[in-house]
Amino acid sequence: MGTLEQAKELSREEVIEKIRAAGLREYGVYNQDLAEKWHREFTECAQWGQPMKLVAALNNNDTDRALLTLLKTETKDIMLGMQIAAYALNAETMELYLPDGEDRLKAYLTNVVKDTGIVIREGIVNVREYWGSSINHIETMAALGQLFAGTYQPGTWIMVCRNGICSDLEKVSFGTAVKDIVCVSPGEVKGIVIGSALYDASLLDLVIHADTNLGNGVITVMSKEYCMIDQAEKILLAERKNGCGRCTFCREGLGQLYAMTREITEGKGKNEFPGMLEEIGDAMAFSCQCSIGQTGADFTMGTLKYFAREYHEHIKKKRCPAGVCSSFMNLYIDPNLCKGCEACASACPADCIEGKRGFIHMIDEFDCTKCGKCMDVCENDAVIKTTGRIPKLPTRLTKCGKFKKR
Repeated sequence: MGTLEQAKELSREEVIEKIRAAGLREYGVYNQDLAEKWHREFTECAQWGQPMKLVAALNNNDTDRALLTLLKTETKDIMLGMQIAAYALNAETMELYLPDGEDRLKAYLTNVVKDTGIVIREGIVNVREYWGSSINHIETMAALGQLFAGTYQPGTWIMVCRNGICSDLEKVSFGTAVKDIVCVSPGEVKGIVIGSALYDASLLDLVIHADTNLGNGVITVMSKEYCMIDQAEKILLAERKNGCGRCTFCREGLGQLYAMTREITEGKGKNEFPGMLEEIGDAMAFSCQCSIGQTGADFTMGTLKYFAREYHEHIKKKRCPAGVCSSFMNLYIDPNLCKGCEACASACPADCIEGKRGFIHMIDEFDCTKCGKCMDVCENDAVIKTTGRIPKLPTRLTKCGKFKKR
């Protein structure tokens, strides 16, 4: 007799009690006791007077998709978990959501779910459509399947990313400290991102437990070279592309957060911006219907809490401490180092470097996009990036070695 049949020998109440005794929790953004979650959803379903549906998916805000790996490595456990959950909740349908564009994974799973009653769908989960039903993370379904198969080991799935390189997804035992997971010293760390939330280096001492909210399971280590406001701008731009547009607070909130952070990185920030960012972020977390809007301001809120000094530097002092935001930088060619090789002029996509062979080259600061390509090709390190005052430079073509300050 198979594991599903064995589970069905128990009453629905006994299945849920076994889950409660094991301490299983919903994974991801909505970390909570699974048995309590199901009890609430079962009650809501009865109040709505509609059939219960069981949904398994990533959180809508999970664009890294690291945990999709579980659908390949823990496939049978996830399918079993969904079937047991459907039995416990008396669900009439089982639906497995995949993000758009996962065609190969869909083709693989289509064969796997034959004869299980599970329907595969694509896109983000419209939570309005499933009010009164049960939406669960695929990791939760994997843990549930393993619990009834007798193979469950308490722990959580984590991927570590550093300098653009990510590790494989691995299961980490509860009780492990973040510093032992990421394997870096505090001096190398400026910030830690867990899922969508940003913290400072003090989070390295955090010990992972069952109730730790890991979001999408990705821990990102940010070094001191990062500008947190620049990162917030990039993340907000990406988040704007993910939403469905139905929630006003998500649609408009992300737009306004992005516009203000962009103005700050462009040197146009105003003193009232940090307060406005915080107010909008709080409203989004409270008012949006799904994780895209509810967590969309998480990183920005982290910058306000842990890196407030960077806002002061950008807005009041008009400088980027990390030297990342190009609006606060100036590029110039040191007349004492320039050999007139013309490499910088050839590499400049804006065609804003004047000069000819043997003569000191000059950058037109009004047309310069500060892309830095001239710096990359200069073998004499004559192209200088600075946030400070620019020294006296030639105003007309001057032979190399002939420039004199006056």
